[in-house]
Amino acid sequence: MRRGAWLHCLLSAYLWLIAWIPLGNWNRQRGGTFLTALLAGKSMETGDVGMLVFVSLPAILFWVAYKRNSFWFGVGASVVDAIWLGLQIQSWWIPYIFGTHTRWRLEYANAPTTKLLPSFGHHVAPDGMHLVISILLISALTRGVSALWAMKAGQVHSQVRARWLPKNPDSTH
Repeated sequence: MRRGAWLHCLLSAYLWLIAWIPLGNWNRQRGGTFLTALLAGKSMETGDVGMLVFVSLPAILFWVAYKRNSFWFGVGASVVDAIWLGLQIQSWWIPYIFGTHTRWRLEYANAPTTKLLPSFGHHVAPDGMHLVISILLISALTRGVSALWAMKAGQVHSQVRARWLPKNPDSTH
């Protein structure tokens, strides 16, 4: 559970970092970062706050699951992770693997962002920022689910032992 909690916190910290701090071509997005917007006199919009809550929710839920040894908080975090991973796959990986004709995606292929994978034809590579998000998200989700699986298996094992083994191992009745 602990590794799953730390991976979720690492993912959340990375997302807060790229949302707030301008890192050049690494996180160059249409709207800029929150810090540059605030310094320019703009206010944070409800959608911005909602996004920060959404990316923080799995880390909070999984940390509570770890600290309280709570299976259901971990399940909640995993559900949010799975939904988010589905959105990442739909937004970045399907257009990369199968190609796209969506105008903004084709323009994005030529945008000044750092790309670690090659774009070719209508196959638009996700930028490095989104690639790292995907890697961290998959890592947090798989580690979290495996921790939950182990937790549930341990609970079942404990219940079986409690039911079938004598309370006093020295007892021979």
